[in-house]
Amino acid sequence: MTVRVSRSLPVDAGLVALVAALAVVLVFGSASLRPYDAPDLDPNPALLPVYLLRSLTRLAVAYFFAVMLALAVGHLAARSRVARRLILPTLDVLQSVPILGFFPAAVAVFIGLFGGSALGVEAAAVFLIFTSMFWNLAFGVYESLITIPEDLREAAAQLGVRGPLRWSRLFLPAVVPSLVYNSILSWANGWYFLLASEVIAAGPARYTLPGLGSYLGQAVAEGRGDQLARALVALTVVVVAMHVIVWSPLATWADRFHLDETGDRPRVPRIGRMLARSRLVRWASQRLAVPVGQQLLLAGGRLLDLPERVGSWLFALLGLGLVSLGAYGASHGGAVVLRWPPSPEVREIPLGLLLSFMRVSLGVLLAVGFSIPLAYLTFQHARARNAVLTLLEIVGSIPASAFFPLIAALVLHLPLGMDAGAVLLVLTGTFFYVAFNVLSGAAAIPREMNEAAAVLGLRRWHYLSRVFLPAVLPSLVTGCLTAWGGGWNAIIFSEYVLASGTVYSVHGVGSILDHATYVSGDLQVIVLSLVSMVALVVAVNRLFWDPLYARVAARCKMDA
Repeated sequence: MTVRVSRSLPVDAGLVALVAALAVVLVFGSASLRPYDAPDLDPNPALLPVYLLRSLTRLAVAYFFAVMLALAVGHLAARSRVARRLILPTLDVLQSVPILGFFPAAVAVFIGLFGGSALGVEAAAVFLIFTSMFWNLAFGVYESLITIPEDLREAAAQLGVRGPLRWSRLFLPAVVPSLVYNSILSWANGWYFLLASEVIAAGPARYTLPGLGSYLGQAVAEGRGDQLARALVALTVVVVAMHVIVWSPLATWADRFHLDETGDRPRVPRIGRMLARSRLVRWASQRLAVPVGQQLLLAGGRLLDLPERVGSWLFALLGLGLVSLGAYGASHGGAVVLRWPPSPEVREIPLGLLLSFMRVSLGVLLAVGFSIPLAYLTFQHARARNAVLTLLEIVGSIPASAFFPLIAALVLHLPLGMDAGAVLLVLTGTFFYVAFNVLSGAAAIPREMNEAAAVLGLRRWHYLSRVFLPAVLPSLVTGCLTAWGGGWNAIIFSEYVLASGTVYSVHGVGSILDHATYVSGDLQVIVLSLVSMVALVVAVNRLFWDPLYARVAARCKMDA
């Protein structure tokens, strides 16, 4: 017993010191912050920990709501045919809307509801971060639930596993691997779009929340290299720490929930073994986490296990409410959107949409060109692959605007123009998706296939063309599809950049939308830009990506 106490003391002392340090930073640092409606942030480096903690809090709150809603929406779409016909197309459309497209809703609902107070601005920022996290989580939950083997469902039904017990023993274990994988992507998306979420503007109204994203944006806008370096170092340290302390252990823990588990004893993450020695952690888990979790699981299981007809009616009522809200907004804003003659910027939307389409397409093609060689060189070396994945997570978390000083230097020293710089910035929003999916697909190539290729003498180009590319092709198409949406979200940071007091822009729908949102506040231009962009993205998804994915999935199955 004495040994256990001695082992727990360093962990307990470290946890107490960490909580005390966070409390000191928040209490004393928050007192020195400027108001949220001030024109700029205090650049004092001593306040950077406070900015970082506030951004982490917003990310955590948005992630919590994204996971809870993803579980509910994904489950409803998986069990109800009526709800599925409405939910999946709605998610497909909404995930194509850039984060600036949710600015009017955030300003009108949250900021308007709370009268422009700090609470309303914080709620608007959390909502905007939520929009960058939610969609892939919901799709991941849905895909996990519809792929549960039928024999497991029948066994659960025969054993009388219903209600909350079915959730804890069947549904949640099936969802966990996909949820953890998509959580890493969602968290990286939250960091990537943090700048747009902490600086909320609608024409002359501008709110700058204290946070790492707004601090980073101010450093780029004013050309302060020292501030930019400090912000990037802080961001990198936090992303690496999150990977080591949270995401890597969660990924290890999630391995035990794979449906093809061989029966081997599941690994316990190192951080889990360390925390298990702590008396404080044991007390908190036994007295707080477990009872609260059981009650939430009980309530959530009962709510989500309602009869399909009741769930469909509830979803229909929710859909009716959203339609009514949309109709109310259209009735009040329709006159502005349909005013005649239209704004001069409206006439520029078709050409801008075409130019942006070419930049996003080129960004996806460049991402493919870089990702396939990277995956091919590292897929047989687990350590190298894990190192590359960690690096991709770090790079994918850095907002595109932070890359602008480097890209600007390349543009100035090489015979390139801002068009090339815009494509490189788009690449920061596409490469992560493609590379992550291709690396994951390469790691899943069966060992037997590689051994058969070695026996047949397939090496280098022959192996690449006959084994590697067909094996990773489904993952590559999935990565391209998600990168296509990510590129359109990144276009708003790529075609209109404020750096060192100078605006660098190229003609495109992203720059039109940026100018209408941050400068003119022209609702007509905002709405028409968004409608045209979403219509193009959805049309390309339906006419190109979806048929391509179905064909590749049918022809490149491992068990074909």
